[in-house]
Amino acid sequence: MKALSRAVLDNIELDFCRRSKAAAVGFMVVFTILLIKPVATTPSFYVWHQLAAGLALGCSTLRLIIGIIVSRDGLKALHKWAGLHGVLILISSTCLGILCSMGFWDPQNPDSKIFVTSFLVSAIMAGSATSLSLSPRISAYFLIWVGVIPGLCLAFSNHQGDLPYGVWTIFVFTFVVYVYGNSREFYQSMVTRYETEEALTIEKQNLTLAIQQLENTQDELLNQKSRAEYSAKLASLGEMAGGIAHEINTPLNVILLSAEQQMELLEDSQMDRETMKASIEKVQSTTNRIATIVRGLRTFARDGAKDPIEAIPVQTLIDNTLSLCYEKFKLANVDLRLPPPTNLILHCRPVQISQVMLNLLNNSFEAIRDLPQKWIAIDVLDLGDQIEIRITDSGEGIDPVIQAEIFRPFYTTKEIGKGTGLGLSISRGLIEAHHGQLYVDTDHQHTSFVIRLPK
Repeated sequence: MKALSRAVLDNIELDFCRRSKAAAVGFMVVFTILLIKPVATTPSFYVWHQLAAGLALGCSTLRLIIGIIVSRDGLKALHKWAGLHGVLILISSTCLGILCSMGFWDPQNPDSKIFVTSFLVSAIMAGSATSLSLSPRISAYFLIWVGVIPGLCLAFSNHQGDLPYGVWTIFVFTFVVYVYGNSREFYQSMVTRYETEEALTIEKQNLTLAIQQLENTQDELLNQKSRAEYSAKLASLGEMAGGIAHEINTPLNVILLSAEQQMELLEDSQMDRETMKASIEKVQSTTNRIATIVRGLRTFARDGAKDPIEAIPVQTLIDNTLSLCYEKFKLANVDLRLPPPTNLILHCRPVQISQVMLNLLNNSFEAIRDLPQKWIAIDVLDLGDQIEIRITDSGEGIDPVIQAEIFRPFYTTKEIGKGTGLGLSISRGLIEAHHGQLYVDTDHQHTSFVIRLPK
């Protein structure tokens, strides 16, 4: 017999105790009847008959009680009462075997009692087969004591009746073999069932664990993505830092010069009011420019994922974006070619679109800063239901070998420490979240990135 797991053995033992309740009730009925109508006739047999029947009735009653407790409390009660439950079955089976053997062996029994005893043996073996088969050792013990030994007593007993005892003995032994075979088959089927259930339970637990691990991995990936996007934004801000310093430094110099001019005008007794007014207006204009730069910087640094969709002029998006990089381009002698003013309105999250445009402009700047001809062009086209914003630079295009890779996360052609490889990947994600497209125009003679967004 193959070794079974603890879980399978526990399930079989539980089922054994639960099925044992019905068998215990049947035994109680049988032994009660045998106390009233004994199958032994000889007085010397009668005393042992009644003692055996009474003991078996008590054991069957306890067996029923244990079966009820185990059915109610499960494994906890099973581990406590399983041993006693098996002993009670062995005792009641032994007593039943003694009763049947005395019924067959008693020479004073008429054929009618022999027939009744044979019927009793067959009925009890058949009725107990299902429950007892779940415990092969007890099942074998039961069949020996209730079938084999009484059958031998019938074969070697001395009766004067007309019943063909030899044929009846063969019948009893044949029935024992039949019940034993069915019991083994039923036991094997139950073992297979519980092994399958255990395997399914283990598989379910493994699947649940795998799902939990997958969810944890997904959460970790989302956290890593957030951290990577934050790092990419910090890297972009770092790249912008030098440019921002120039963007703000130049207006500050204008303000300083205007203030000095105003001080000189105040010291002049013949102050020219028009000159003073022009100087103050220049300070105001320059201050507004600094405010625009700071506002654009704050916009870029903020996460706009939860911003509502709003209508904004395309020209405003371009102006807000250029406020963060115009001076850097100017100092590097990059020719910035701007589109003519447009009245097109775009429905979007302005923060995110500005972030995409600034990323593309910075990428173009890094690609052409050492070229002899340095220019970046921004074009805006009305395509009917879409608006196209095209950013083209003087580069010779992107190598076809890497065109399929540039939008992949962490892929970068920049030197180590100068790029995270997330800018284009994040940018494409932001545009696609607007139900738009971001792609490279492979047919263009220069490097040209195209943003298409629904109006």
